[in-house]
Parts: sequence; structure tokens; C-alpha cells
Amino acid sequence: MIERLLTVLVSVPVIFACTYFGGLWFFALVAGIATISINEFYNLMKKKGFNPYYTLGNAFSLAIIIFAHNTIRHPNWEPASAAILTSAVICCFLAGLFIKRSAQATANISVTLLGILYIGWLFGYLVLLRALTPHGEFLFLLMFAIWTADTTAYFIGRSFGRRQLSPYISPKKTVEGAIAGLAGAVLASVVFGMVFEQVLYPANLVHYIVIGVFVGIVAQLSDLSESLVKRDAGAKDSSNIVPGHGGVLDRMDSFIFTAPLLYYYVILFF
Repeated sequence: MIERLLTVLVSVPVIFACTYFGGLWFFALVAGIATISINEFYNLMKKKGFNPYYTLGNAFSLAIIIFAHNTIRHPNWEPASAAILTSAVICCFLAGLFIKRSAQATANISVTLLGILYIGWLFGYLVLLRALTPHGEFLFLLMFAIWTADTTAYFIGRSFGRRQLSPYISPKKTVEGAIAGLAGAVLASVVFGMVFEQVLYPANLVHYIVIGVFVGIVAQLSDLSESLVKRDAGAKDSSNIVPGHGGVLDRMDSFIFTAPLLYYYVILFF
């Protein structure tokens, strides 16, 4: 517990500072997180007997995040993201032709592309979401809602949890904890809206209630999806790089599905 707390005390101020000031600091943060995460994902795939193309996966994942960062200043760069994915598909198949590990070529190509999409493509939305406001308020909202949901789910589930949520994928998660996590996300989202956005009227809080509901649900589904990958690979954590917390991918799992959805919600309705 002390190790976990020390990690939080060191990492959270850095994350907050990079998010608030944005620019190259935030780009470097996301690029670093994505690079570690995609390698953790590929390492899990190696436990399954696959041989993903690490170099291609890292290169295209980073390229997607670079283009997401540059889209902020140059909106006409956005179609280039599709070109990156097209190039990734072609290059992975060419790698299958020329790399001598051809016994599972189709599977190796597939897991390489899955890593690029799962990590590079979806992590790119963290950059786009942060850029919607000068100091990344919507990304702070997402962090506040997810971390509150995780904390609430953990303590309520540990104290009152009786029914398993998903026995095969994550035996320690309970239905009671999941409901508490949903409630925590809604409460955190509403409080954020009232305090930081100065939204005081119930009609204006509807957006924050909706955001809290979908974050509370989707974050837990995103967490379970990463747990499914680990369970399938026979691993407890994606790595042990974060003291007391497992891997970077373990810490980011709840953001993978929620960041794109929150980005599109803000674009469409705010």
C-alpha cells in the first residue's frame, strides 16, 4: 500500500502539470505512455506464442500520436491518420513476407495491427481530447471521474461485494463494486461541472450526468477488456514497471475506450 501511495504522489503531479501546460510536454507524456503500453501488449502476445513485429508496431503507434498532435495546429493533417493505418496494414503484410518467422504469419500480422489500433489509435484521442480547451479541462474531467470510480469501486467492492461481476476475466471485481463505481463517476462528473465549469443550474448539469454515466460504465468495460487480454495470456499484470501498480497499460486501461467516446460527445453536444 505504501509503495502504491508513493507512486501516486510522484506520478500524479507530473501528469497534471503536463496536461495543464500541454504542448510538447503532454505530447511526450502520451508518446511515452503509448510506447511502453504497446510493448507491454506485445509482450503479452508473446506469452501466447505469437511474434508481433515490435519495430513496426512502435513506429506506427508513435506516428499516429505525432499526427494527432499536429492535427491541433493543422486540421488538414487529419486525413493523414487514415494513410498511416493504410501504410501499417501494407507494411505488416510485407513484414510477414520477408521475416523468417512465417509459421504464424497471419496471426503475427493480426496482433501487430491490433496493437497499433488498440494503443496507438485510441491513445491518440488523449491528445485530441486535451486540445479541446486551453488547459485540458475535459481530460481532467475524465481523470477525476475514472479515478473516483476506481477508488469507490475498490473500497465498496472490498467491503460489501458479494456477487462476482465477471468470474473468469476478473474474479475480484463485484457487482456491488461496479455499481458504486458508476455512482462515483456520476458524482465526480457533476462536482467537476459545478466547480470548474461554474455550471450551477440543473438543466446545464445534464451533460455532466450523462458523461458520468457513460464513463462509469465504459471505463469498467475498458478495464475488463484489458483484463481479458491478460487472462488470455495467463498474466496477472501487463508488466511490473510501475511500483505497486503493475504495468502502464494496467493504469491506462480505463482510458482506452473512454477518451474517444468523451471526445466525440464533446464535439457533438458541447
